[in-house]
Amino acid sequence: MVISPVMRDSATATFFDGTRDRALLLRRRRSAGDYLDPGIEPAPSEEADLEYVPASGRARVVSWATLYSQGGDTDEPVRTVLGIVELDEGLWWWSQLVDVDPDADLEGLPVQVDFVPSGPDPEDEVVPVFRPAGPE
Repeated sequence: MVISPVMRDSATATFFDGTRDRALLLRRRRSAGDYLDPGIEPAPSEEADLEYVPASGRARVVSWATLYSQGGDTDEPVRTVLGIVELDEGLWWWSQLVDVDPDADLEGLPVQVDFVPSGPDPEDEVVPVFRPAGPE
């Protein structure tokens, strides 16, 4: 599955090292034990107190939307489901939802992180997506 080629930069290098190893890495404050929201950049003074820890990978769907685009060799639209999931760690994560019915009510669906190449080239990063969770 091709998402859209993604390349790392200095700010995302540690995160993408994790996805290559099939780990969804979250930033956590050592002193307080709380997780940093992925969309918020820490102050430079906080950097020394941060560590990257692997998430459990389990989550539940909070919200979702289906995007329609043209693609492939047919006139049929391609439907891509994007979602907001709440990780077991409490953070909300935006990602593609795969192997789900775009017409279904997905609210509360248990999902599990998976990792897919973002493009066909070896330098394209591996990115997290979420699939329906199997039995625990």
